[in-house]
Amino acid sequence: MYQEVLRDIEGIGVFPAVSLVLFVVVFTLVVTYAIRIDRAGVTHMAALPLDESPERGAAPDGGTR
Repeated sequence: MYQEVLRDIEGIGVFPAVSLVLFVVVFTLVVTYAIRIDRAGVTHMAALPLDESPERGAAPDGGTR
């Protein structure tokens, strides 16, 4: 039933091609970003949840925010 409905829609064949191109572009951008990211910055960001310095996230009374 669904196949007949989809066959009757004009231009429906464009959507799979557009979806594939969009996926490849986004995937390529994410991989490029992951390769080019600064490793020192990633290490710094990874340690932020564990950082207890006053300027970083610990409340002045010693509790957490």
